[in-house]
Amino acid sequence: MLRNTIAALSLLAALITFLTGSAYAQDDVRTVPVHFKAGANSATVKGKVAGYDTVDYVLEAGKGQHMSVSMSTDNASSYFNILAPGQNEAAMFIGSTSGNKFSGTLPKDGAYKIRVYLMRNAARRKEVANYSLTMSITGAAKKAAASPAKPKAHGASLSDLTGMDAIAAIDEMSARGFKGVDTITEGETLYGIYYNPSTKQCIQLTNAGDKVYAVNDIKTHPKCH
Repeated sequence: MLRNTIAALSLLAALITFLTGSAYAQDDVRTVPVHFKAGANSATVKGKVAGYDTVDYVLEAGKGQHMSVSMSTDNASSYFNILAPGQNEAAMFIGSTSGNKFSGTLPKDGAYKIRVYLMRNAARRKEVANYSLTMSITGAAKKAAASPAKPKAHGASLSDLTGMDAIAAIDEMSARGFKGVDTITEGETLYGIYYNPSTKQCIQLTNAGDKVYAVNDIKTHPKCH
């Protein structure tokens, strides 16, 4: 138990570090739909963010298709995240920890958000980033197979973590076979990503005020493997 507590405190300290360095704000979020020209499977857009500005480039794609995104920028503190359809907070790709290039197979149909932003340290200084963002979608979307529904895979139960003290929740995640693989902060909210190699679960704990207020199975993340 002492070992788990020490590990939990170390992880919490790492998470707090993110509060001062890797957070971005969404005080001014601009949405830009992306449409490829007829016959094309890619598009390049150029733009600028300043301070706490955030731009969401929205791109429709299908499950099983391959997405590639890369960004060149004149500010080393500007990055992009990718949010899966239906998500507005939990990112399936986090540029500040993985770099400004993404390539992967998409997990579901719908509208993907490619979110461009400045890190908090640069935003506070009202820095400006000029960037060029290239997005491509290739391959055919997978069609749903007409077959009986498969039994739901057995996974660790986590619903009881909602409302729990954040440090106690980290202990519980470790006890249930999860390891912390990534963190991101947004304002006063902290998101921890955890992976269980046995159950293949990729879980996001949303913490605020030292309490867990949401537990979500986000299905996929670059570090959930």
